[in-house]
Amino acid sequence: MKKKIIMISLFTLMLDQLIKIVISTNLPNITVIHNFFSLVYAENTGVAFSMLSGNRLFIILITILLLGVLIYMLEKEYVNSKQKSKLVVLSYGFLFGGITGNLLDRIIRGVVIDYVSLNIFGYHLPIFNLADLFITFGVILLIIKTLKEDKKHC
Repeated sequence: MKKKIIMISLFTLMLDQLIKIVISTNLPNITVIHNFFSLVYAENTGVAFSMLSGNRLFIILITILLLGVLIYMLEKEYVNSKQKSKLVVLSYGFLFGGITGNLLDRIIRGVVIDYVSLNIFGYHLPIFNLADLFITFGVILLIIKTLKEDKKHC
């Protein structure tokens, strides 16, 4: 189970970093679907929705702490679980890969590179990146796993 999580994490991390390199070095702003989806280069000094902007060291420390908590949760999951769930493998793989991708940006570049811009019914969502999507998917999968377990115990 741990090897699969590491493989998924490394794949998501490498894909995220590769896209960020391409976006930051070669790509002009591109409209993919008019009034809906564009690729644009943006630098985010904060976390989701630019919260905590300008607090780089604090965000790095909190992120490292969060990774430690996730490792603890995974170890607890690994010890307590009789069957190794695919949801656990995917969720932790996505979380570790996505979180590490944005952490590397903060450490190496000083900012997180964002590039996905969506306009839904005239509302411009905050610009985000693939690592953010992996983190979101990882959280959703953990919620689904938890709900499935709660349902079994009822």
